[in-house]
Amino acid sequence: MKRIITLTLAALMIFVFTACGQKDEPQSVGGWELSPDATVTDDAKAAFEKAMEGLDGVSYEPVALLGTQVVAGMNYCFLCEATVVAPEAKPYYSLIYVYADLQDNAEVTKIIAMDLGKVMEDGVVEDLQPESGNLTGAWAVDREGSVEADDAVLHLASQVVAGTNHCVLCKGWTLTFIYEDLQGKTEVLKSVPLDISALA
Repeated sequence: MKRIITLTLAALMIFVFTACGQKDEPQSVGGWELSPDATVTDDAKAAFEKAMEGLDGVSYEPVALLGTQVVAGMNYCFLCEATVVAPEAKPYYSLIYVYADLQDNAEVTKIIAMDLGKVMEDGVVEDLQPESGNLTGAWAVDREGSVEADDAVLHLASQVVAGTNHCVLCKGWTLTFIYEDLQGKTEVLKSVPLDISALA
């Protein structure tokens, strides 16, 4: 059984490599420089931590730095794992925009909670703050999935259906939704761009 799972994950890695299909060159969008590999740099992490001081109610962990924008200081866009500080709360994903000025001050300028089910259904990431608080639906945050191909940066979540749906962050930045059937065959359901400039 373990060998079957390993082979399935290996097949998924190869498929994700092909499905994401973005080039490895730095890109600029609307004044934003997209991060080449999503690594949260020390400067970005320091700005993030300073901006988060005093924010209560939700715990945020930056899992990817999607881009930066030089202004009178620096704007950052982070993809974060978010968890409401409450018993049995399920994690979900948010985009968090942080502005760091030239005096080492930092503040959150925008938080966009993402409902992956709605993103997959509508094909767009919206500035949506669902009132229900249920941002996961049948999706589970799952960063342990093996996605070591060049363009697949991070396995974000999975959803059990008649098989499994996977959500993968790919370079460029896109949320790529992949269906894997019970025999391990895969197909791309949808690839949704994360337009960090438009969402800012």
